[in-house]
Amino acid sequence: MKRAFILLLALCLLLPALSLADAEDQAVWQLPNKSSARSKGLYKTKVTTVAQVTGEDSPNKTLSRYNVGGTDLGSLAELNGKVYMFCGDTFAANGDEWRCNVLFIIEDDDPSDGLTITGAITDRTGSARELLPKLNGTSRIPTNIFAVGDTLYCIYMHTTYWDSKGGVWECSHSGLAKSEDEGETWKMVDAVQWPGDSNFIQTANCQVGDIMYIWGIPTGRFGGVALMKCNVNELEDPEAYSYFTGCDDSGDPQWVKGSEGIYQAQVIINAPVGEISAMYNEYLGNFVLTYLHEGSGVVMREGIAPWGEWSMEFMLASLSNFWSPYGGFMLPKYVEENGRVFYFTMSKFSPYYNIYWMRAELP
Repeated sequence: MKRAFILLLALCLLLPALSLADAEDQAVWQLPNKSSARSKGLYKTKVTTVAQVTGEDSPNKTLSRYNVGGTDLGSLAELNGKVYMFCGDTFAANGDEWRCNVLFIIEDDDPSDGLTITGAITDRTGSARELLPKLNGTSRIPTNIFAVGDTLYCIYMHTTYWDSKGGVWECSHSGLAKSEDEGETWKMVDAVQWPGDSNFIQTANCQVGDIMYIWGIPTGRFGGVALMKCNVNELEDPEAYSYFTGCDDSGDPQWVKGSEGIYQAQVIINAPVGEISAMYNEYLGNFVLTYLHEGSGVVMREGIAPWGEWSMEFMLASLSNFWSPYGGFMLPKYVEENGRVFYFTMSKFSPYYNIYWMRAELP
């Protein structure tokens, strides 16, 4: 009798935690226009270049204004009516004055004709300045920026080795940084880091209720996608993150909470996957993940839930139509017709190392 009572008590203590976890994931099914099936015909998606965003050849003339002649990536976040675009390795003219990240400010409610850069975080000379400092002489590259309340967060990767052939590099770790003054200054949240051999070196995110779902890939462009989540009020606690380890027999997602789950995370999209972005698309009623398929181009997949099921790849920018494309960073602000049309930044490595504004029209 005593043993049965102890078991019953343990079950009662466990039930609230289980209910809370279930409620977190159930919020996915309450999203606007949520679908329980993937769409058909996404291979008919039309993609066009709207405008160049950075570089002196762009309407923003970032070389003469901010000493940025070439840059890449350009993940996007919205905060207090402004959009912040975090870029990666940045140069002035002729590849000089290297900074491993710069941050632009965009004030533009009409994505149809390009993005208007109205400012940058600069030094006293007016040059866009490096915000996440180099570590031991090597780069901290922002792979993802997002806003929670009045705080900007960034997940960065610390690169220690680059292969000259491209697509391959090594990192000591990825980590979390934050700004509480609209991007002017950044502080490393030293407690929150992921090991360099983990699946969470480059990330993308989507907030559902109070839960931030974060997709991750390893270093380079040849790994697969894994998934973690965290309550937005606990992002600075490394043990508050939970890692997706698969679904049970009922199809419900299973999670391992805390750092012990990092290496248990299941790959939900197979390699090769490079720079990633994610967004809930109300027109589809599902999630969209964009990334570089090395050797093919920038592609998208449609997922019913953050953990899947995921569709096949659909081409957005093939190597045959766009020279050396990568990236593909979306922002919910920049859609039309509830997401039937969505926009994204895309980098081109050569011949012009800069960021371009792209338009995707779904069928």
